Amino acid sequence: MESHDDGTRKWYFTSAVSEATHDEWTVCQILVHLGLFSDVKSLRADVTDFHARQGIVLTDLEITSFYSLRPEGVAFDDKNKHCVLLEFTRPMDSVSSSPEGNWAERKDLEKNARYGMHVYFINHLSALHGCPWNCAQSNFTAGARGSLQQTQFQDRLRLLGVTNSKAREKIRALTVTKTLALSDIILKLFHVSILRSPEWAFSSLPTGLANSQTAALKLFKKFTGPLSGLVI
Repeated sequence: MESHDDGTRKWYFTSAVSEATHDEWTVCQILVHLGLFSDVKSLRADVTDFHARQGIVLTDLEITSFYSLRPEGVAFDDKNKHCVLLEFTRPMDSVSSSPEGNWAERKDLEKNARYGMHVYFINHLSALHGCPWNCAQSNFTAGARGSLQQTQFQDRLRLLGVTNSKAREKIRALTVTKTLALSDIILKLFHVSILRSPEWAFSSLPTGLANSQTAALKLFKKFTGPLSGLVI
């Protein structure tokens, strides 16, 4: 991983609370870490004003939903004040394309549309409070059949501090391997539910097969820091 001149890690990634509990940070928790959160009342006012400037009126529920959204990951470079929302997607890959692009490009557009306003809001709030944080979004997409856009995938790893080309290639290969392994589990569940009973498939096979595969492939998330977003 890329380091600063003083040897400290450049990027930190949040993850799950424990191996058993996968609990991604909300936008609100991200704002806590960035020092852009004071209290819920002020945050709701900021969200309301931000949307009103664009001619959008939100209901109380929509305001809560906006800052409660959970991107699948987030990375921080505290020294250079960079924050990157991370999305990991496993759509069905296809050889067909459309005016919006191929399957991976369409998924990118979908993910960017989902979190675009949140990235804009974080940058808006950072400027409003005189903070130097800059927020962006990076999507990592691997098809259910194991294909991915290799150059794009590795470029995004490079931006997150994976500067060693061999390390990037290893991550790419492991991503494809794990994606295919998970697809295999899903197919096995499907065939068992068809040939035997759905009840048996849901109650027995996930515990025995899915957990063993999860452990074998080391799919559990681990904490690499920081912890500040967990205070609320």
